[in-house]
Amino acid sequence: MSQGTEHHVEEAEHAQHAAHHPFDRRVAMTMAIVAAALACVTLLSHRAHNEVLQDQITASKQISKESDQWAYYQAKKNREYMYEADAALLKLTARPAPSAEQEAQIKEWREGAAKYKAETTDIEKKANGLAESAEQYREQSEIAHHRGDFFDLGELGIELSLILCSIAVLTKRKLFWVGGGIIGLIGVAVAACGFFVEQLHPLMDKIGLG
Repeated sequence: MSQGTEHHVEEAEHAQHAAHHPFDRRVAMTMAIVAAALACVTLLSHRAHNEVLQDQITASKQISKESDQWAYYQAKKNREYMYEADAALLKLTARPAPSAEQEAQIKEWREGAAKYKAETTDIEKKANGLAESAEQYREQSEIAHHRGDFFDLGELGIELSLILCSIAVLTKRKLFWVGGGIIGLIGVAVAACGFFVEQLHPLMDKIGLG
């Protein structure tokens, strides 16, 4: 759409240079204002779509880290279970009672199991934290996506406004100028809604637009 923006800005400049009739001057001024609004909305649209990509990439990285943490958690948990099972098995097989050496080994294995249990608790907290972080980035990406949609729709309306104003210059019909101005204002209003997407997001989820 950036090429279309440049094209319409050039049209506005040409209209200003060529305008001698009062009507042409008014339309040319309108086109200049609309072209400036279009440039701003186009910039906001590009930034919103870039934000979507950045948040999606960050969310994917967090998910990958979370997966690594759960694999690490499972490995530690397996060692914990192994030590607990070995200690229990040695105590059961030692008859009539465990020797001092066997008691020392059972104690060592139980301490090892307790150590791995503490480590897995920390790993689990870290993995859950990464999952929450990934979900937050995913939600931010979704909000940025909706914001970009509003900017895109607003950009479309403003471009249509420029087209109608161009037709007004060629045909000298006020109807096209007024129509272009109204559509341009609607486009700006739609684009402005993009700044309130975060507040509107719960409502959009309820009505199935989220």
